[in-house]
Order: sequence, then C-alpha cells, then structure tokens
Amino acid sequence: MGCLEITEVSKTYGEKAALTDFSMTVTGGEIVGLIGKNGAGKTTLLNCISGNIHPIQGTVLYDGCNILKQGAVRGKFGISIEACFVDYLNTYENLALLMKAGGIHDKTYIQKAIPEVLQLVGLGDQIKKHVSSFSYGMKQRLGFAQALLSGTEMLILDEPFAGLDVEGRALVKDHIRRLAKENNIGVIFSDHNLDEVNELCHRVVCMKEGIKVYDGIPENETKYEVYVDELGEDLILKMRKFCGITMDLDRRVLYFPGKLELHEILKTAGAYSTILKIRSIENELEQILLN
Repeated sequence: MGCLEITEVSKTYGEKAALTDFSMTVTGGEIVGLIGKNGAGKTTLLNCISGNIHPIQGTVLYDGCNILKQGAVRGKFGISIEACFVDYLNTYENLALLMKAGGIHDKTYIQKAIPEVLQLVGLGDQIKKHVSSFSYGMKQRLGFAQALLSGTEMLILDEPFAGLDVEGRALVKDHIRRLAKENNIGVIFSDHNLDEVNELCHRVVCMKEGIKVYDGIPENETKYEVYVDELGEDLILKMRKFCGITMDLDRRVLYFPGKLELHEILKTAGAYSTILKIRSIENELEQILLN
C-alpha cells in the first residue's frame, strides 16, 4: 500500500490559525492516532487529508499524487468525518447512495458488499431499518461501515469510538487492527482518549493549537527510577530477571516501566541494597495534554 505525506500544511479560518506548518507521514499497515484537546486542529487536518478543505499552503500527497489536484486518489480512502446520513432512507439505501457518490456503480458488488460489512460492524440485522431510529452509537458504527466500503488503502476516521459502548469499541478496534495487519491498510484517526490511542496505535501524534508537539511511539505508563546506595553484582543479576529494567551503574539507579510489579522489585532491591529514593516519571504525552 501507499504512503501518505503531509508537508508543511497550514490552514486558517479568518485570522485564526487552525494548522501551522504541519507535517507527518502514514504508511501502509501503520495505525496513527491524533490526540489533542478540542480545537487542536485534528478534524481540520483530517479534512485536509481527505480533500474536503484546501490548505492555504503545503501539500498532501498519496503515492506522490496531489490529493487536491488528482481527485481519483481519494477513491483509495475510506473516510468517516462527521458522517451524514439521510434519515428517511434505510441502512442499505444510505450506504448504496454513498458508494455510488464515491464512484462505485457495480450493482452486484454493492448488493454483496453492504450486507457483509454491516455484519462486520454489528448492524447486520439493521439493514432495512431507517437511520432516523438509530442511536448515536449505531450511527458511528454505520459511519465506520461507510469507510470500510469506500476505502481500499487508507482509512481516515474522526473520533471513531465516540458514542460506542464497550462492545462497539472492541469491535471497531479489532477491525482496525486486522485491516492494518492483514490488508496492509494505513489508518489515521483522531481521539480525545489517550488510553484508547496508546492501546491501538503504532504511533501517536499530539496536536496543540494546530501545531504538532509530539510524534512518536505510544507511552501509556508511568516510569520509575529507584536510587540505591550500592548497585553490586548480586543485585544486578537479580534485576536482570525482570524484563524491561535498565540500570545506570555509575549513578546507581534502576529504571523500569510501571507495568512491572513495583512491590516485587523494591523487595528484591531492598534485600541487596538500601533504597535511597523512588521517583515516578509521568507519561510525557499526558503531561503535554494537561499543559
């Protein structure tokens, strides 16, 4: 699958800057989460990527093709951004209408694909129901179904878990993982929930007032530093049985992620040395979001 390249994209609304010199890439099989407070620019960025709005500067390329100038490229994207449906049409009719609007006109394919995808998102028994009767969570599932039906290489999703119950979130996450792993589909989505993003993504991009302030691997746990008065050979050997611990021999400090058993590590360290200090290092992303 291809590579999405966003280079120095800026967008303003009046005098307000929504995006400023924003750059990032998403490759096939990669799941990238956009995180940030309301107004951070996440939806604006997704709209620029999908070609719904034009940036005032910068480029959005997919496999080297300019999305704004070569509209056919968008046919490779499955997009769910503020999905709108026609209330007086049923589920099947809405999806068929959207597929045709996206350039898919093969009636046999439409008739086969829609029931299959509705089954995947847990709406198989709702195919003849009018969308006006749907809850917000059901409409979210329908929006995800729309993206699956239209996108063959890249999914662009705006807050896909909003309004979903536990079962719905698990279902959508499972499909995103499977599509990325088995079909090598790239996925970029926005969310407010850091735990959700850390759990699912290969990479996290944090936005603040239209600027990228973090781009890296997920960090979903507190880290600890344990200072000891002596870091001898016996303690070093014992610590090596804990996967994930690193040691600074000169400073006599043990470093380990919070997912490890703190009590057991302290008990072992205390048996071979005197513990002088324990310091927790909070999740960097969490601190960025809070400030």
